[in-house]
Amino acid sequence: MRQWLLTCCAFLFVLSGFLHADEITLTDGRYLQVKCMEANERGVKVHLLETGGEFWIPWDLIRAEDRKALRVRFQLESDDSGLVPPEQGLRLVTLDGGEHLGVPVADFDVQNPPDEITLWIGGKEMAFKKSTVRFLEVSEVPALAAFTPEQLYQRRVKDGGPTADDLQGNWDLARFAVAVEEPDAAIRHLLAVRQVDGEFQAEQVTKLLARMEELAKDSRVRNAIRAAKQEAYYNRYPASLAMLDDILGTAGLAPMLKAQAEMTREFVIKRRWEHYRQVVRREYFEFMNARIGKMSRDEELTLRDAQRDLRSNLHNLIIGDIAAKHGLDAKNEVQKMFEERVVHAPYAASYVSGSFIVLGRAPGAQEREQALQQALARSLAQQQRSSGGGQQPTMPKFPKPATADEWWMKLSDSGARGDWMKAYYAENGRQLKVAGERKLDCDRCGATGTIKFGGAQGEVIPVTCPRCHGHKTDKGVLYK
Repeated sequence: MRQWLLTCCAFLFVLSGFLHADEITLTDGRYLQVKCMEANERGVKVHLLETGGEFWIPWDLIRAEDRKALRVRFQLESDDSGLVPPEQGLRLVTLDGGEHLGVPVADFDVQNPPDEITLWIGGKEMAFKKSTVRFLEVSEVPALAAFTPEQLYQRRVKDGGPTADDLQGNWDLARFAVAVEEPDAAIRHLLAVRQVDGEFQAEQVTKLLARMEELAKDSRVRNAIRAAKQEAYYNRYPASLAMLDDILGTAGLAPMLKAQAEMTREFVIKRRWEHYRQVVRREYFEFMNARIGKMSRDEELTLRDAQRDLRSNLHNLIIGDIAAKHGLDAKNEVQKMFEERVVHAPYAASYVSGSFIVLGRAPGAQEREQALQQALARSLAQQQRSSGGGQQPTMPKFPKPATADEWWMKLSDSGARGDWMKAYYAENGRQLKVAGERKLDCDRCGATGTIKFGGAQGEVIPVTCPRCHGHKTDKGVLYK
């Protein structure tokens, strides 16, 4: 009985260890269940629950989310979430494709902007002529994209800076200064906290002071990291990543600064991907329209060649256009970004009068043809009776529906041909998502499928509509 109780206790002890395990994912995808023992600027010491071994894991081997949480937990970083909320600002896109995030210097109606739009960007006032702006919308802007750390800090102080003996005020302002990376100000307020009450958050104050003092020692690196992040806010990602790579290649870089540069680099990479994902979503359809527009004006392009190019070549050409414009990798970046696209409102295209090419023979076409032949036979017989057989009866001429190739080559409206190609590409290019279809009544026959002509003897002869080929409607496609 005693042995059984000892065994149960040992099992529960081991089980409790697993219940309180820390879960860590490494950058190479491996997943660990460990107990985190301690941490410093180099890494975290862990206890393996399965084998009982202990070892140190460097920070750069741990996934960013887990690394941030552990550094906050061991007070190597403060939890700055919410300390520097985004600003209510604007996203402005110029005619040359430049994209800017900033805060207006003066309020104005976005629907009716002034002739000159001035924004706070990177701590400076930047003016844009209304005539150079292609797109403008209200958007949240990271505070550090619009203002410098010193500007944010001074604005916070202006709103109500603490007195020397204000414990909570100095603590709150110290944490804000840490969040915006203004170490000199953070040190002043942390020392004020310690002066008022040496026991208040003593361990965290000590660690924050150490961090800020180390950060203040190397202002060149700190300013370079900040400048690299600023380049990312301007969507100048090659320059931003090159700057960060130079920083990380610096010999003898302090561990804390190295960790900060690595986290900034991860931020830039993530922001770059998200930015270009939106660009690809928008520009894919712009390049598609441009490519199809050019094809539609090519008088030598046959219907068969157009269908082949739309099915096989167009998508790769569009991906290549976007990649070349932005210096991206066509396969590993643009293609994957395109696959991740989210399009809320579908686009529309119509096969117009060429709907018969994809719809095939209209329902009831054979019956209508038989009815036409019967009507023609009756008309001829009536003519013969009326002339007493002395005159040769005349065959009435009716408009004949064109073949697919005839329709394609005779179509003078390149816009209609382009619309047909968009609809065909949406359904047959295997790249776009068909969201539905719509039908538009044929404007020649009024959605009846036939046109009625008067015979030689006043009889009514129904003829298949030469425009819609008896389908009554044009086929339209909704696509994303």
